[in-house]
Amino acid sequence: MTTRTALFLSRTLVLEKASRISSSIRSRSLYSTARGALATFGTENNGPFRFQHNQIRWSSLSSDEEREKKCTKKTRRVKPFLFDLGIPSLIPEWKNMFNPKTLLPDITAGLTVGCIAVPLSLAIALASGVPAEMGLATAAVAGVAGGLMGGTTLAVTGPAAAISLLVVSAVEAHGLESLAFITLACGGLQMASGITRMGTFAKLVPVSVIAGFTTGVGTLILSGQIPKALGMAAPAGMNPFEMLIWLAQNIGDANMASAALAGGTAVSMLFLPKLHPKIPAALIAVGGATVATHTLGLDVAVIGTMPSGMDAFKFAVPTLPSMDSIPSLMASTLLIYSMTSVESLLSCVALEKMKKTSYKHNSDQELVGQGLANVAAGFFMGMPVTSVIARSGLNLRSGAQTRLPALVQSGFVFGSIAFASETISMVPMPALSGMLIVTGGNMLYPSEFNYCYSVDKFTTMPFFTTVAGMLSMGLAEGIGMGCLTALGLAVHKNMQLNIRLMVEETTGDNVYGYNEALECAKEKSSLLISPNSTVWQLRGPINFVSMFEIDSLTQDVKDERDLDSDDPVVLDMHNVTTLDFTGVEELAIRMLEIADDHAPVQMTNCSPTLLHVLNKVDPNYRIARSSTVLLEEKLKVV
Repeated sequence: MTTRTALFLSRTLVLEKASRISSSIRSRSLYSTARGALATFGTENNGPFRFQHNQIRWSSLSSDEEREKKCTKKTRRVKPFLFDLGIPSLIPEWKNMFNPKTLLPDITAGLTVGCIAVPLSLAIALASGVPAEMGLATAAVAGVAGGLMGGTTLAVTGPAAAISLLVVSAVEAHGLESLAFITLACGGLQMASGITRMGTFAKLVPVSVIAGFTTGVGTLILSGQIPKALGMAAPAGMNPFEMLIWLAQNIGDANMASAALAGGTAVSMLFLPKLHPKIPAALIAVGGATVATHTLGLDVAVIGTMPSGMDAFKFAVPTLPSMDSIPSLMASTLLIYSMTSVESLLSCVALEKMKKTSYKHNSDQELVGQGLANVAAGFFMGMPVTSVIARSGLNLRSGAQTRLPALVQSGFVFGSIAFASETISMVPMPALSGMLIVTGGNMLYPSEFNYCYSVDKFTTMPFFTTVAGMLSMGLAEGIGMGCLTALGLAVHKNMQLNIRLMVEETTGDNVYGYNEALECAKEKSSLLISPNSTVWQLRGPINFVSMFEIDSLTQDVKDERDLDSDDPVVLDMHNVTTLDFTGVEELAIRMLEIADDHAPVQMTNCSPTLLHVLNKVDPNYRIARSSTVLLEEKLKVV
């Protein structure tokens, strides 16, 4: 017998022995021993045995029964309730507010935001059908609570144009005296939702419905403010189409002075920011209109006498409504609660994309913060508030670093009530209408619509049904129609996202392009899946219904991941069937949270549509990804 033949027989015997061990022993230690025998076998003469790759792959894969057993043993971690209101995690944030290095830019940013908050709060109070001082008092009180307790460092809380029409409907249905109770109840619901970790529920509203709501509100603001800008008193209860007909029939009654003031305010707000982004365009536009009104003696309506100082802050416990009115009152409260929560979370997510801070956005904490802000506003007889992206974005662009600017802008608003109430009472109403016209116009074509349309034209159907319902029937009806349309599309496509964890050490073997460097869609990032990569396989569609599965996936990845490991988090998207922008955006945002913890995230086997959406939600390619087409071509070459 030759030496070559003896070596071959010895290898065969060892191989058979290792095979019997790996098939009969279930414990991890003995399994690792068998695998080690196979891995070291055949390394003589500096060359691996030619069947080594197949044997390693075969011996390292568990049976389906064992794989399912491992998955069923896994217990999902339940987040503890926020009974402490998240205060321990916020204490470092509060300490940072007094950092000498950031004190000056924070104060400057707060004053800049305050210059916008005063006229904007006045205008939103006008659009909401409440006294002007209520808008200012609400902004001053809620800004402190939301700024200190919110889930985003640079967010600014206050009255929002998108919620103004919901307030109008509530005031018309239940009276101004019931608004404080509605605000207080809304805040209580938000606090309860945040404490019980229900922030994910607020994300169940599809992006297309939110975009439709924004467009509908913008249209209604325009149709309601154009007659006021012209100095005309339009009949109540008309939809935008009826309003256009009425305007055409009565255009001869327009007040040219009012039209000039509104037009000048609108033009100033549009063009002043183009000269410099930090110019307080709203304050200059409204201030200029006020000076022009009283210098030229124009015959236009003004805000009129308003309380000053502490008289504007009416602290009281809201009175309970009668039992007969509770059902309709709770319906209005639930609608405002839903939309203020969604509006706040969306604006904070958008703000987080603009600039990362050391404190990561927390949706549950955001609900707690907004809840406290609304509770505080309710006790001061105020109106509902949200985290406002316009003021928050200006805060960021003005160089804010901590939560201090939110408090500074509240102090600025309070100072305007205490020391400038007489000046504010002289502001012409057409100037505020001009502000609202610009605000409403900016809401007509939200960017979310572009994203939804570029992903799947059918996902824009909820957008159109929401707008049509709001304009023809009402706000609640339109939102309901949009949500039902989105849910109907989801049911029609049989959408359900199933996520299965592959816990084997060599799960990289199950992904296309095994042990190969996979080309990324862009050269900015590289994609390499090793045999030891843990792969998370996603099966089915990814849409707005998948929010809970995406949240569970994120928590599972964080729980399973070894903090000292440099291995990437790999998502196999080969079995994803359909998708919409809402679901993919949420998945990308949650995976970016993991990437922020210095864990590289990779998505492989992405369809062209999925790559298209990822390019929009992650333009910087922080999530490495490869397409199915590239992988198939790569395999053909191999």
